[in-house]
Amino acid sequence: MERTISFYTFGCKVNQYETERLKSLALKEGWEIRPFGVKTEYIFINSCSVTHIAERKARRLIRFLKNKFPESKIILAGCYSERLKKFPSPINGIDVFLDNKEKWEFFKGNEFSIGVPILQDRTRALIKIQDGCNNFCSYCIVPYLRGRERSKPYNIVLSEIENYVNLGYREIVLTGVRLGAYGHDFGEKDALTKLLEKIIMIPEIKRIRLSSIEPMDITPSLIDLVKEEKICKHWHIPLQSGDNEILRKMGRKYDTFYYYKIIEKLREKAKDIAIATDIIVGYPGENDDNFNNTLKFIKEIGFMKIHVFPFSPRPGTFASNLPSISSAILEERKKILLSLSDELWNIYARKFINKEMEVLVEEVNGKLREGLTENYLRVVFEDGNVNKGDFVKVKLKRIEKGKIFGEMVKDILVLKI
Repeated sequence: MERTISFYTFGCKVNQYETERLKSLALKEGWEIRPFGVKTEYIFINSCSVTHIAERKARRLIRFLKNKFPESKIILAGCYSERLKKFPSPINGIDVFLDNKEKWEFFKGNEFSIGVPILQDRTRALIKIQDGCNNFCSYCIVPYLRGRERSKPYNIVLSEIENYVNLGYREIVLTGVRLGAYGHDFGEKDALTKLLEKIIMIPEIKRIRLSSIEPMDITPSLIDLVKEEKICKHWHIPLQSGDNEILRKMGRKYDTFYYYKIIEKLREKAKDIAIATDIIVGYPGENDDNFNNTLKFIKEIGFMKIHVFPFSPRPGTFASNLPSISSAILEERKKILLSLSDELWNIYARKFINKEMEVLVEEVNGKLREGLTENYLRVVFEDGNVNKGDFVKVKLKRIEKGKIFGEMVKDILVLKI
């Protein structure tokens, strides 16, 4: 009798990729995968532990599932499960705990195993090329959960991309725990640049998108590649703080001057490149001057978007032992940053009003279509003949509630197979 299983994913693009790969291994092993939310023998939760909020969301989901499907066995896998093994704390309702190695072994594979090629739940194919981190920033639990840096060999990455090309994907997203460390473990200089150059040569690939990349990993050769047509003009480069004192306390390996010069060089190659970032607000000891320096630096850079993360003490990290700032101050600073993010997004988006841009259609709702430009602007337009996965040209007309509304230009550029 075929075993039944459903999957739920918390967290980053690495987790999202890994869930798809785990599904493909499950199919290879004869599991029947059912949609999440229907009754199955097993429910597999691929979890996140980067903040206490991510863990709380997982616990809330587990309680809900135990109520709704009392006969189902719940598997907690991934970073939260790994964290509980290394730094135990109470949790109820779990039948099977699997750490980041065991979750692959559960389906008789490992992180490099090739399963049955299946369509991912998106129009852009995620490809994980790297795992682990050697940085050990003072606030970050990830190196303890993901281990040392390790990279996927070129031939395996290119083979995976070929599988997704054969499934019809024309945009790929390269992801990793520390993406820019790709190749460090096999001692090859500028390995990420060399990999990108190989991918650019694949004629079917229309867009190559990088997920988050650390500023100290952005090399001159990588900067030079931003001018390539296939490389998306949207880079997510974590800053974490715009104050040098806080950056030092965090154990970050750059200062604001270094960061500014990286952005300057990228903009020399691509004037209107979208730069998104992460900011941790309320790091222990952050005073008004530190925070105001961060605000000032954010405005100087002119980010397209800011992802704001309230400081979350993580067990086993240096910063977890430091005295926290008050929750009221933290919340106030978070609101200020989120408001600034909205303001900066509007400033950036307005540059493209009345311009024609290529959009990859991701959602279909009646006659409405929604998708992303290469610089990560979300565009809504009306056309009943366009399908999910198509690349189309759209003239951007107006901004409304964080989205851009446009009109389709009557030529479809690339159709998804």
